[in-house]
Amino acid sequence: MMRDADHRHCKVCGAVTKPGNDTCSDACADVRARRMASAKNQRYVLYGLIAFILVLFIASYAGV
Repeated sequence: MMRDADHRHCKVCGAVTKPGNDTCSDACADVRARRMASAKNQRYVLYGLIAFILVLFIASYAGV
């Protein structure tokens, strides 16, 4: 049996999609966009928390 190498799977639901597409429908594209935005916001919060902890750490050694 020959396998079809010219297809991809949707990043959201796993359905087969055309080459060059990351999602199979507009609904899946919206879900993916929301997930990516949420991940981006979580990264910003994490970086801010790390920066805040570093400032506290440096301030405690500086005697402030």
